[in-house]
Amino acid sequence: MKSLVIILAVLVAHSAVAADACSSQLPRRLQVDLAAAFPALRVPAVKDNLPEDVQYNLAHRGNGCLGVAAADFDGNGTKDYAVILTALHGTGWAVVVALSHKGKWQLRELDASQDGRATLYVSAEKAGKYVRTGALDGPLEPGELAQMTCRNPVAAYGGIESSEVVYCFKGGAWPHVWISD
Repeated sequence: MKSLVIILAVLVAHSAVAADACSSQLPRRLQVDLAAAFPALRVPAVKDNLPEDVQYNLAHRGNGCLGVAAADFDGNGTKDYAVILTALHGTGWAVVVALSHKGKWQLRELDASQDGRATLYVSAEKAGKYVRTGALDGPLEPGELAQMTCRNPVAAYGGIESSEVVYCFKGGAWPHVWISD
C-alpha cells in the first residue's frame, strides 16, 4: 500500500509539472506580445498534443511540451523561441518564431493552418546543411529551397512520425527546406 501511495504521488507531481511545461518555458512578456499579435490564438499547452505523444516525450527525457523550442536562431547571443500557437476555437494553429532584440520580441509567422494541431511538434535543430527530401517531387513552394546551409540553429516543425520542415534565419528572411514527408 505504501508503495502505491508513493507511485501515485510521483505521478501526480510529474503530471503537474507537465501540465504547465509549455507556458513556463516562455517569458511572460513574450506571452503578452504573442496574445496581442495573434488574438485568435493562445500559447501552447501540454494538452494540445495527443496523450501518447506527450507520454513518449516524457519517457525520452522531454518535459511534455511539444509546442515550444528555444535556441539562438539569429546568432545574436540571445535566446529565441519557436512556438506552435493554438487556436482559441477549433483545431487551428500557427508556427511563430520570436527573436529577442534589445529587450523586445520580433515575431514572425512561418506557417499556419485551420486544423491538425494535435499531431504537431516544434524543435530547435543544429546548424548545418539541410537537403530537400526525395519523397517530394513537385515544384518548390514560395520560400522553399532544395538545400541550404545554416550557421545558426534552425527552427523545425512537423507532424509526429510524418513530416518535418526546417527554417533558417538568413538576412532577415526565413527560407525553408522540407527534410521529411
